[in-house]
Amino acid sequence: MTQLDAAPPRTAHVWVRERLRQDILSGVYRPGHPLKQTELAAQLRVSVTPVREAMRDLATEGLVVVDPQRVARVRNLDPKEAREVNEIRLLLEPLAAKLAATHASPENVAAIRALAEESVAAETEVEWLDANRRFHMAVIESARASLLVNILTNLRQISSIYLAAAVRTNDGVREKSKQEHLALAAAIAAGDGDEAARLIRDHLFPHDVLTTVAEDHVKNS
Repeated sequence: MTQLDAAPPRTAHVWVRERLRQDILSGVYRPGHPLKQTELAAQLRVSVTPVREAMRDLATEGLVVVDPQRVARVRNLDPKEAREVNEIRLLLEPLAAKLAATHASPENVAAIRALAEESVAAETEVEWLDANRRFHMAVIESARASLLVNILTNLRQISSIYLAAAVRTNDGVREKSKQEHLALAAAIAAGDGDEAARLIRDHLFPHDVLTTVAEDHVKNS
């Protein structure tokens, strides 16, 4: 655990959640690592209550899983899950991007552009992962299709742990994605649904990249 670098803003719960998310995505806590509430509370100098609340939020996001014995762990990497999640995303996210190009309001377009630029400006892996997550969710939510949004929100939550692992092992991922974010934002702003769908299809990882990351993790565990 790294040293605390800021006082908790507003609530300890929010601060702990953001800190744990950062440590999970940056690899401080690797996939499968147990997360003991009392130990984390002592390390972060807070009570157990905000840690428990943060764990609940992170479990909802898909970063943390709780087994039948109530032991919380960082979500493990599973090659089968990686392939299945990516295959479904490749089918559904192009549809969401196409719908976003049709239904996005001027405010939606401005937010998508701003987040694309934020991902370009991100200096660290964690900053980029956060901007990338918010960018994709802004595109998905602009589709104005509630069932599609719910499905893709769940899939993106699960895939975030795989993306974080891929980014840590491949230096080219972030640079490639930055330019693709800008192009996708431009296509949505222009109302070009076919181009937006094509861009997101090319933007998402091929199956073998995330599957290989998961397989390597399993071998080295």
